[in-house]
Amino acid sequence: MNRQILWVLLILSLFFLSCSLDGDVVDPTIPDDTTIPYSPSPANGATDRESYQRLSWECTDAFSYTIYFDKATPPARIIKSNSVEKFTDVIAAGNGVTYYWQVVAKANDGTNKESPIWHFTTSFTASSEPGYVLTPYSVTTEEPTIVKMLFQVTDLENKGIDNLTINDFEISEDGYDVSVYESNMKITKRLNNPYLIKTVLMLDNSTSISDESNNLQLLKDAAKSFVDNMASQQEVALYKFSSDPEKLLDFTSDENGLKNAIDNIDRGFASTNLYGAVIEGVSQWEDKIEPDDIIQGSLVLFTDGNDTQGSKTLNEALDAIGEKSVYTVGLGSEIEPEILALIGNQGAYTITEMSELNQIFLQIQQDIDAYANSFYWMEYSSPKRGNNDHIIYLTAKDNPIYSVAEGTFSSAGFYDPNPGIYLNSSFLNQVGDSIFTLVAGGDPVELNANSYGGVKAPIYSWGTDPSLTINELDSLVNSNVKIYANSTASAGKVTINVDDTENGFSKTIEFNIRR
Repeated sequence: MNRQILWVLLILSLFFLSCSLDGDVVDPTIPDDTTIPYSPSPANGATDRESYQRLSWECTDAFSYTIYFDKATPPARIIKSNSVEKFTDVIAAGNGVTYYWQVVAKANDGTNKESPIWHFTTSFTASSEPGYVLTPYSVTTEEPTIVKMLFQVTDLENKGIDNLTINDFEISEDGYDVSVYESNMKITKRLNNPYLIKTVLMLDNSTSISDESNNLQLLKDAAKSFVDNMASQQEVALYKFSSDPEKLLDFTSDENGLKNAIDNIDRGFASTNLYGAVIEGVSQWEDKIEPDDIIQGSLVLFTDGNDTQGSKTLNEALDAIGEKSVYTVGLGSEIEPEILALIGNQGAYTITEMSELNQIFLQIQQDIDAYANSFYWMEYSSPKRGNNDHIIYLTAKDNPIYSVAEGTFSSAGFYDPNPGIYLNSSFLNQVGDSIFTLVAGGDPVELNANSYGGVKAPIYSWGTDPSLTINELDSLVNSNVKIYANSTASAGKVTINVDDTENGFSKTIEFNIRR
């Protein structure tokens, strides 16, 4: 090696050594206080990131970490708490979206050390590998040993995964596996639970669409086909818009009423208030996710142009959308696909002929239905006892990405019942009930059956009687029914049996019928 180069390297080495001995920081990425999380990955301000991201950081002398991750700053949504790992995997849905994140380290001395707020932006053409994203919403308990979790499964593009069964999941308590069959684990879907789909159908009837020879009629035909494919538990609100959005019919499940309103859509004005229509449409519902009440809404908007009115801005429209779901369909050469893609966070479609709209509307309706069916109500019988808190982890088998539905529950009050079938049991009424009163032609009683002490997942068979009508609410295992006394039933006592055909249990139920 050239002698001059060796002298230069030697001088530089002595210089950096001197700086280090004088107390100067050699590596500017390492802060003076390394108990504060530092060195984020992805780097702060990173762009062009994929939807699936591993967030990582460095930190010393920390006992655990709490991670905040959000589209707003400062980030308010906690995605993981009490974690001992210096990384976590997240789903950054959407193209060109900025996400903010922060790590709070709990130091060994009990103090909290907050990192700076970091951020990164997803690619405008982000691609995602297949995988299941599990999002937990609640964990509750019921007597005598039941743990329930409401969770959702989507893919990396936030599309609903609706075809999973109990055999596709694994569950653990405090790090120990729970047997699906020994715990009588079962999953129910939205049809057996309180759920409402609200859909706003917003149709552009400006002169550019209605001046075309047959486009307005084709638009009406496609909209009526959309109504024909409405799912159960779905309501649709109908709008038309040109210079202003106009509500034609509020949320309803009346298909004939919707189709009549669609037929009455007439020619609009030359001005197109696209952003105003978006703002009005997403204001019509509020999403709600609770175990006994789920409302999920979406806006489906069709247009053949851009915003020509200018009374509202794109930023105002995007702010109004927030976390709500929007689908856009654009026709022709006057649309701005990039803008419709920003508005249509759940799907943005472009078509060249109005005849394509019918198929696109059908695809959107299928996406809405799949998203609604991606909510799962899971319950199982826990072996835990005593007044203790426990951590539950639910994962999907063979998931190519790491995603866990996590929650906690207390086993306070859990008890071991005698083997058999229990109807409507509770902490205050541990043995449940076996005698019920009905009024002929009146309201039903709702019965929830649970088996304890069996070795198989129960399946129930309910007896019949001419005086009674039995509606099974859970078609998979028939554990939940409503029983009516027919209007012609005579006053007196009627008995039927409910059998757990898998475990050989049987219970007699008595009904006192009054007139």
